[in-house]
Amino acid sequence: MKARLFIFFMLMAPLCMGQKTWYGEISGFAGGGTNSIFRVDELVGAGSVTGTGMWTAGIDLRRLFGDHFSLETGLGYSHQYYYTSPAPGVPGDDVSGSFGLIIIPVTARFDFLKWFFADAGLVTSLRTGNAYAELTGLGATVGAGFQYNFKSDVFIRIRAYGSQYAMLHFIPEEYPHTLWNSGVTIGAGYRFIRLGKCNCPDGYRPKRKFY
Repeated sequence: MKARLFIFFMLMAPLCMGQKTWYGEISGFAGGGTNSIFRVDELVGAGSVTGTGMWTAGIDLRRLFGDHFSLETGLGYSHQYYYTSPAPGVPGDDVSGSFGLIIIPVTARFDFLKWFFADAGLVTSLRTGNAYAELTGLGATVGAGFQYNFKSDVFIRIRAYGSQYAMLHFIPEEYPHTLWNSGVTIGAGYRFIRLGKCNCPDGYRPKRKFY
């Protein structure tokens, strides 16, 4: 009887392993850096805008495809600071301001040398509040960094990046602006496994760590 049970469970094992199972990561991050707001085609005689810095925070969700490749998305918020100056020869004072961006990236990431990674992709930005320029649109981002995974499946991550927002505007303007950000974020998160369907007996069904 024991031999029959052993053979039965051995035959069931490939069914458990053969179902669709994948690993992922969820993390939070925060950071800051520099910004630059400018027109693609500058107007002669127009005033200028100067970025004075930004901060950002958000969450990331990553789907792993093997040891080296993954896709990542998430939801972030970036707060931009700036001041405007009148055109040369025009009297007036500098005026400071700020606005926010809701950011939704979709990036591909490549991991190498165990702890390092590089990523690139598209980023959608949705402006919040009043601002000097309309910066709702589609842009691009590129980054590189370091990630250390603890045995507990918790990890820490440092990423340096550059992003250009609103290269393609969703709300057309005659002389559109674009926004460049460069900075560093620090984050922490958790690696989980999402198990597929399993036909194993209940007593031998793998336990889900997180889903």
